[in-house]
Amino acid sequence: MATDISIHLDFSTSDVDKPLKFEDSVHHERDSSIKGKEALAREIFAELRKAVNLADYNKSLPETDDLMVAGTSGPRTGAMAFLDMMNVPALWLEIHNTFLGLRYLLGQARAYKDLEPAGTTPISDSLCAYLHFEKMRNLNLAMFQIVKIQDLVVRLLHEAFSGRLIDVDYDEEGWERDLRLMDAKKGLKKLLDSGELRQTEHDEIMDALNVPAKSSKRSTVVKYRNRLAHGILASVDYPEIFTHIQDRAGEVMRDASGKEKGRRYSITVGRSKPEFTFPELYAALVDYMSHIAEMLNALRRIARLS
Repeated sequence: MATDISIHLDFSTSDVDKPLKFEDSVHHERDSSIKGKEALAREIFAELRKAVNLADYNKSLPETDDLMVAGTSGPRTGAMAFLDMMNVPALWLEIHNTFLGLRYLLGQARAYKDLEPAGTTPISDSLCAYLHFEKMRNLNLAMFQIVKIQDLVVRLLHEAFSGRLIDVDYDEEGWERDLRLMDAKKGLKKLLDSGELRQTEHDEIMDALNVPAKSSKRSTVVKYRNRLAHGILASVDYPEIFTHIQDRAGEVMRDASGKEKGRRYSITVGRSKPEFTFPELYAALVDYMSHIAEMLNALRRIARLS
């Protein structure tokens, strides 16, 4: 049996007599249960609340200066200087867009979290499940975005120094993977030692690159990001819906002399507490994000990188 779904939105404000009205409808060839209809309605209303509140959440997140403002570019010489003049601004645009994407994702994650019905879990309430998974999708994407910004900064440095900062084979597919921050710092030191880079300029770049490491929440971000990228997903808020892996290392048993004589293994049914909570991860990301913004602002003020 087909179903028709009608949506009516009325916008009323105190200074306007006539409400602004919008409506739309969706035709679906399949019918659903009353419980299914209720779940869909709750999700739609939650999405409306999220959309209305999102701007307020975004306002509370760190921002950068205008990364696209025209700067005073340093002198560019050499046969490949014309590529520097095109690639450096392009990298700033990519960094700018990635940072905006990070703010949007993190704001959405916070909005979804705050809509989770109190006293519920994804197992007991379908709306909580919907909001939790949307929250985690946006949070996890934000984690990758913040790491991506740091990768783009290394690429920016490489392009600003005519592609000579790090030794890469441009004929090799995927050569961008060889652009690492550690190698960029070594490349800057080589340019300093050869006289191609002034001490003051070197120090300005290094000071900027070292800003994110000053975040007191960096270890939390790195720990969660490593689990996200390379391991079993860490549990957040609701441990009962995350995978639990048995400890293969076990507990070391030693004799009186301290020599290992065996290992004890315990089979556990799961965690009673999550490994992370959303407020903990959100606070860590916001703090780390503020240091990333500070780094970008400092790099943007350096003439060679403008």
